[in-house]
Amino acid sequence: MKKLLSIIAIVILIFGFLPITDANAATKNLKVHFINVGQGDSILVQAPAGKNMLIDGGPKTAGKDVVSFLKSKGVKTLDYVVATHPDADHIGGLIDVLKSFKVKHFIDSGRTHTTDTYYELLTLVDKKKINYIVPTPLKTYQLDPKMKTQVLYSNNKAEDSNNASIVLKLTYNKVSFLLTGDATKEIEEQLASKYKVNVNATVLKAGHHGSDTSSSPKFISKVKPKVAILSYGKDNMYGHPHASVVKSLKNVGAKIYKTPIHCNITVTTDGKTHKVTNACPKASTSKASTGKTTTNPSTTTKTSQTKFKNCTEMRKIYPYGVKKGHPAYEKNMTEMMMG
Repeated sequence: MKKLLSIIAIVILIFGFLPITDANAATKNLKVHFINVGQGDSILVQAPAGKNMLIDGGPKTAGKDVVSFLKSKGVKTLDYVVATHPDADHIGGLIDVLKSFKVKHFIDSGRTHTTDTYYELLTLVDKKKINYIVPTPLKTYQLDPKMKTQVLYSNNKAEDSNNASIVLKLTYNKVSFLLTGDATKEIEEQLASKYKVNVNATVLKAGHHGSDTSSSPKFISKVKPKVAILSYGKDNMYGHPHASVVKSLKNVGAKIYKTPIHCNITVTTDGKTHKVTNACPKASTSKASTGKTTTNPSTTTKTSQTKFKNCTEMRKIYPYGVKKGHPAYEKNMTEMMMG
């Protein structure tokens, strides 16, 4: 018996000096992945304690790519899926996501939208009995006990779907992320004047793919981001990102990352410091990787209008964009790109 007790004591002593391993090996780090989905948005948040939140899923053509990316990051369950607003370039890919993963909570802007894509998405939420949430401004969610996950803005009655965008701020100790969907300058102004929230953040996901309908110089000067993410499609038909937005970001000293150039972008932080890494696939034939929007001939021939104030106005007439050489492209894109 004494010999057995001695052996047990030695084993305990040996294990006491071994490094402690944890199933959640990266529990001290928050990782926020900005997924390259072409002309759209998709962001995966992997919290320190292991929970996952997906914010938007890009267009339908990106759905399989988003699913593949999530699996490559070890995601099995999504604790929260957020649809910032019902535009197809934000929610289309979520259909494949909901079919492929267990989802606990679905946060939606709640703005009424009559597209087949939105109907299909909500039908899936209902069929899979996912907890459906329409948030209120300043509501917080417990994604992780070490983090603050707060809705800074949400409006299900907004006339413009972009102004229904859920704006989120993630804060992990001294490092924060401001994720603005497609919220316009009007909403940016309200964040400070009406809701009186602190928009200062380490990382900014620029609103509306870098369009000049968002990211006013005044707003960017309040955010003062160290890192700015521009999520858009290569050679897109809307002139994203606008030169004036890029200039404003550079003026505050932000390091700018662009999904068509840097592909999948990851910001990793321990709450004190942060680092940015990126990875591009060796070869990709995905439609989402091109960022090009297919032109619908029947849509582009219904009007002779070729002059618009900005890309948002243009999308009301040409929702699928226009090809280079089209009169609307020549008259609008040059001005949009030059600022």
